Amino acid sequence: MPELFALPASQRLRFFFWLQLLLLLTVLLLLGIYSEQITIWLIAAWPKLLGAAGLNQLAQHLQQGLDGGIAKRPLPAVATYAALYLLTCLLLLRLVLSAAQWRVALRIYALGLVLYVLITILAKLAGNVQWAYRLSRRLLDFIVSPLPVAGLYVLLRSGFGPAAVRDRDAGPVE
Repeated sequence: MPELFALPASQRLRFFFWLQLLLLLTVLLLLGIYSEQITIWLIAAWPKLLGAAGLNQLAQHLQQGLDGGIAKRPLPAVATYAALYLLTCLLLLRLVLSAAQWRVALRIYALGLVLYVLITILAKLAGNVQWAYRLSRRLLDFIVSPLPVAGLYVLLRSGFGPAAVRDRDAGPVE
């Protein structure tokens, strides 16, 4: 490892970039491969955590209000897994995109999540409309997948987005 620090700063930065990229891709791959086992572990861990905090009744009350079409598993476990996956995806995008491109990607993710919440609320207000629950579930399954990461990377790196984002990222004109 001492040889690494003897390298010029640009080569060290490149090495750490690739190391971070490999680490995040590995985490994303492992979250995808072991999603069932991770969810089972979270299902077992959350009642213990909520019980220790005295919030068991609150969690049960929230779960009772959900239709089986939206969440067949305990809400805290599913939300924790989704948050871990989304965090990994956003960190990966932050690593490979410029700051302006990442802000656009973050807005697109936020828009998808807001759309999910709106569809879920509308389905609940409309009397547990099953097709809306299925639509919201499919939207969430898409958001918590590697497809948006790949799509946003390709779109944003190929020039999709506001002109201001492309101009700022272009750098000096030679």
